[in-house]
Amino acid sequence: MNRVIDAFSEDPKLLPIRMAHRVNDVRHLDRFDATLKKQIANETLHMYTAIAGRLGLHAWRHEMEDVCFLLLQPKISAALLKKQDRMHRIDQASLDQSARFLKHGIRAEIQTRHKTLYSTYRKMTIKKRRFDELTDRLVLRVLVDETKHCYLALGVVHIVFHPVPGKLKDYIGAPKENGYRSIHTVIFPLPGVTEQPIEMQIRTHAMHEECKYGSMKHGEYKNALYALEAMPARINLFRSLALLKEDARRPKQFTEALRTYFRDDHIALFDPKNNLYHMKKPVTALDFLCLVHEERIQYLKLVRINGREQAMDTKLQDGDTIAALFGKKKTLSASWKYLCQHDAMKKKIREFAGAGERT
Repeated sequence: MNRVIDAFSEDPKLLPIRMAHRVNDVRHLDRFDATLKKQIANETLHMYTAIAGRLGLHAWRHEMEDVCFLLLQPKISAALLKKQDRMHRIDQASLDQSARFLKHGIRAEIQTRHKTLYSTYRKMTIKKRRFDELTDRLVLRVLVDETKHCYLALGVVHIVFHPVPGKLKDYIGAPKENGYRSIHTVIFPLPGVTEQPIEMQIRTHAMHEECKYGSMKHGEYKNALYALEAMPARINLFRSLALLKEDARRPKQFTEALRTYFRDDHIALFDPKNNLYHMKKPVTALDFLCLVHEERIQYLKLVRINGREQAMDTKLQDGDTIAALFGKKKTLSASWKYLCQHDAMKKKIREFAGAGERT
């Protein structure tokens, strides 16, 4: 992995070549002996797929995930495949019913898909949900020509079907940190049935191509960033990893840092100087500032997230830049602990508040 990071840091054009090479290895695992086969699958599932996801190479990511998962966890994957087969008839009825959308004059291409095997397993594990509780197991994808048509299509979807409250996510207005853009909503497609939800994704054709192949589709190797180009903080993925490697004193420490870097339950955050931090979700602005400005937190006056003033208990998202303004008078109170999500930060607030009361 060290050689990979060093090479990509110096020449980003090597990125699609190396990724394509790894995809090819995964597609032809049978040519390796049993031991090497498992080593490649394990490394791919826990490292290369995460990097591919960060860079928006979702088509390759999902392909590698499922092949490696089937090899490394044959019993679990076989059980999931049986569950998928058992639900196939109902799933197909839900997808067929969704064709009603086309009758309302929206010029669109309709695609359908099932959630990939490994993605299903991962969500069941992380969210602690049963197979039949997943709301994005089935996906109806609506592809339109222009961004404005995405919102027109969303209106039609919510008129024709019964939307599930709280499940609307606008990744066009607020894209993900890897550049992913789409509108997601969850609906019940079958009349009178509220037990078979289906996720609908609405995006333009250009957004869909970007989702499948990332910036590599356009040859933008130097912009293979895991932070959006439009964000105030832009960090090159592999240069960031190189810095992590420099800070690590031992190989094991570097490995642990990498695992934290790519964990799904952690998000990347930035201070105004573009310094990179990783914190476990959920995390509020006050959690972040307690970590970064522990000695000055007692004088905190206001918080800005991505340039806008926000409340201290605002929950942060991947790629957010958090700035703080400090005054000369102490403003901290014991009640601030309720604005934090991390126990360690709550403890700091209590300690600072207790010290203030004793002085």
